[in-house]
Amino acid sequence: MIRLKSIYVFVFIGILCWLPLDCAAVEIRSKYTTITYFDKGDLREFNKKLYMGRLQSQIRGSGNTIESEVVAKIDFIIEKVRLVLDMFPPKFKFSIVIHPGVKEVQRDFFKIYNVNVGYIAFYSPSRNTVFFSANNGVLRVAAHEIGHVVAENYFVVSPPQRIHEVLAQFAEAHVTD
Repeated sequence: MIRLKSIYVFVFIGILCWLPLDCAAVEIRSKYTTITYFDKGDLREFNKKLYMGRLQSQIRGSGNTIESEVVAKIDFIIEKVRLVLDMFPPKFKFSIVIHPGVKEVQRDFFKIYNVNVGYIAFYSPSRNTVFFSANNGVLRVAAHEIGHVVAENYFVVSPPQRIHEVLAQFAEAHVTD
């Protein structure tokens, strides 16, 4: 009996080790980005928080699924930020990761930079990826982080951090113009 339990435990551990750790990750693609999320509820929360207000009437092709609505909103925000900043990087592609909460965003920041921060979202130039928390995915935060992406991908040499921040803040402030 003990021997049989040991075999089951061994097989179970073997199966767990064989499975990829990100097997629950789901990707959706847009014109400019690949959006990764880990739970459909997180995507719903992100979509709900990403309230577009009067801009909603300008969004084309939002479809009838959560995925298509998020893709349409994100692509609209990207195009709006590029227009606001008057920066149109060629071959513009980047990634977005949507986490359930701030804790996971901060964990990823620590993994990448080995620094503890209180960020609700951030852009990693080395990974060309924006990390959002689903419960903080508001329009101004999205525009700010995408402002960083546009600036980073526009310039051949990345601008100083202060200039990056000014551009991102400008995108955030004028996304609804």
